[in-house]
This record gives sequence, structure tokens and C-alpha cells, in this order.
Amino acid sequence: MTSTLNNVINLFKPVGPTSFDMVWSVRKILGVKKAGHIGTLDPMAEGVLPICLNQSTRIIQFLSPLTKTYRATLELGSETDTQDATGKVLATGDPSIVTEEQIKQILQTFAGEQDQIPPMYSAKKKNGIPLYKLARNGINIVREPVRIVVYSIDFIRKEGTQVLFEVHCSAGTYIRTLSHDIGKKLGCCAHMVRLTRTQVGPFDLERTLSLKALEIAREDGSLPGKLIPWEEAINFLPAIRVKDEYLKLISHGVALSKSFIETLPDRFEPGHYFRVFGGNDEVLAVVEPVVDQDTLPGMAPEEIVFKPKRVLC
Repeated sequence: MTSTLNNVINLFKPVGPTSFDMVWSVRKILGVKKAGHIGTLDPMAEGVLPICLNQSTRIIQFLSPLTKTYRATLELGSETDTQDATGKVLATGDPSIVTEEQIKQILQTFAGEQDQIPPMYSAKKKNGIPLYKLARNGINIVREPVRIVVYSIDFIRKEGTQVLFEVHCSAGTYIRTLSHDIGKKLGCCAHMVRLTRTQVGPFDLERTLSLKALEIAREDGSLPGKLIPWEEAINFLPAIRVKDEYLKLISHGVALSKSFIETLPDRFEPGHYFRVFGGNDEVLAVVEPVVDQDTLPGMAPEEIVFKPKRVLC
């Protein structure tokens, strides 16, 4: 995977188009066969939307769980069926009863690990059907809560009946649901009116590229310097180095036994991903441990330590 068109775009999505629309536009501008985005943004949301091109789509599964940071604005006084400004008002409350100090205190109650019920107007599926399609037909079903983590949630300012706040959270967190739930706790109802995603893992808002800038870069030859090498995009994964005599086996998807390994991180355990390097510093694969670091010393050389998740060479 060496071509520029196998790399990653840190794309800026404006308000209006869907995430799929942005992927389609990128494919059209660059003439690539495959492209996929990291973390869906609703049409009314804007901000960071990383897009993997061609062979770099192989790393999407490792980028999708990255944490996200958002700046959101909620409107006090009413809740909607979509939990944002695109929906119909279902209930109203009196926003004048809410003070700035109360908002700051309530926001902090949402920090930490918690269960969140996905909204009906979402792309989550039930029996293969997106929930938003059921909702548009007046069908409301029971949704199982999803475990999320809010690493931080900070009050920025209150202007009239609108509250601006910033949240750093795990993948899969719905900020409009968070806004709705904040309104419930405040006792006056609320819905989200604006959302900007400012960060997805190492991808930040300041270094995003618009579709127009992408088109210009393609035309003036500066595109290679504007894209992120796929190897850099997965730098956050800890590294394992293997012995050169096993490189070919790894390229064929063979699991890593203890005898393959040259260097390892101090700590590892099942459920986490690791990059595999050879002597030429090429990323060969992403693997997952089947044991932890405490089990390794007692293992025989031929026993499997890591199973392959994706061959990348």
C-alpha cells in the first residue's frame, strides 16, 4: 500500500450533505474505486470526517473505535422526536428556571461510563432495517442501551436559551441524545441545534481539507502532501517487531507464535490491537493477543501469542 491514493483524507464535512455524500464526492474528485469514512456525521453536523482511500479501507476497523471530541449547542425549552432541530416538537418546558450554575453541575453528572439509549432517528439497524426508516413510518421500538464513556464534558457559555458545551467521548455516543438527556435532567427539555466534530483520534479540525481544497490539490499536484499516509493513521497502535525469517509467513496471514517475536510492549492482553513490523520497518499486519504478558513466559516457542486481524503488506 504505497500509492498516494491508498492514504487517508482528514476531510471537513460541512452542514448539509450526508457522510455518504462526502465519500461519493471524494471518489468522484480523485477517481478512486473505494473509499470509506470513519464515524458517521448527520447532515446537520459538520467537522472532521476522515476518509480512507482504496487499500487504506483495510484499516477502517481499527480507526472506527477512536474517541471523538465535539462542540455542541443545545436549545433549552423544547424536545423533539429527532432530538435535534430537524424534528417535530414533542414537549416544552420553561428555560427561565435554569441557571448557568445548574447547567455546569448537571453537565458533570454525565461524565464517566454510562448506558445510552440510541435514538430512533439513527442508522442503527433492527432486523437489517435502519431505525430512522422505522421512525419515519411511525414505528417506535424498544432499543437496548449501549455502553458509552464520556471522558470529559465542559460548559463553554450560555447565550439566552442556548448552551454551548464540549464533550470528549467514546465512539458510538450520540450527542443529540446527550443533549436531550441533559434537558430532561434540567427539567426544562432540550434539543441539539448545532454540532461540530473537532477531533477523531489524531485527526483534528485545524488540519481538515475541504472538497474544494481537495480538488485544487489534485489539479496542482500538491495532493500527496495533503493526505495522511495510512501507516501514520494507525501510529496510535502499539508496535511488535518480528524476526525477518517469519515475514513471509506473516504476509500470508499466519498467526504469531512465541518464536516469531523479537520485541514486544511491556503489557498486552486480548481485546487490543498491535502493529507488526519487520526489519525493514514496513507495517505487515495488525494482530490481537490471545494471551496476556503474564502468560507469555511459561509458553512454548510454538504456542500462539497473537492472532492476525488484518494483513497489510
